Amino acid sequence: MGNYLTDAQIAKAREELSLLYSLPFAVDLAGTAWEQILAAAKGGTWSQKRDNRPRPDVTAPDGRGGSLQISVKTERLRTDRHKKHAADFLGGVEDLIVARPKVDELLLAGETLASLTPDQLGAKVLEYYNTEIVRRYGWDAISILFRIEDREFIYWEESPVPLYSAADYWWRESGRATGSNRNINGYPNSVARNTDPLPRATFKWTSGGKQFYVLYTIPLNADTWVISPTQLSADDVRDALRDKLQAKKRIQGEPPTT
Repeated sequence: MGNYLTDAQIAKAREELSLLYSLPFAVDLAGTAWEQILAAAKGGTWSQKRDNRPRPDVTAPDGRGGSLQISVKTERLRTDRHKKHAADFLGGVEDLIVARPKVDELLLAGETLASLTPDQLGAKVLEYYNTEIVRRYGWDAISILFRIEDREFIYWEESPVPLYSAADYWWRESGRATGSNRNINGYPNSVARNTDPLPRATFKWTSGGKQFYVLYTIPLNADTWVISPTQLSADDVRDALRDKLQAKKRIQGEPPTT
């Protein structure tokens, strides 16, 4: 039984994902493909916007006569000998790119990237995320899908979308930036600055990639499911599409393709 999606929505998602991964051309799950599948499963609409933009990706009924604006995220998880299946990841932590604040959108007149301390820069990233992304675009929920070997899936939603107070975190350079770029990591104040070794960063921001990462704990009650695609050859798909296209042309009164 689903905790974040209904059983019917999970069944719909499994069906669509099984169909997608049956295609010989589908070697990974594009974000826009999953957004459309999720929109269909929830009986909502897809924004038809490109990935990683601040506007919500899906608008879906909230079950109370209104609607939810959902920002959709999906990522593949790395497996190893200890973590091979969806159940192995529950309760663990993973970071995701949730937004792309640009340098010129963060700095005030007279400020430069090099002139700010990590704490000052990190505070600007959090404030920009809160005000110029979540609030401005009206995010009601973040939907997260993790993929394991493209056969098992973990799904949950963050609602309401968390907002972060800059006063609750401190920042330091990651040590991985090149050239004039800045890569900074953020930690809660409960982690002392002299902690060694440090835990995984709660936030990361890279000026070069314009990537803002948030570390999420995967809920123990996240929805999980498995798909079993039927592998189709390229010829199988071409034959099926040709038949469908010819039938479509006949319905529309167009001459058949020879």
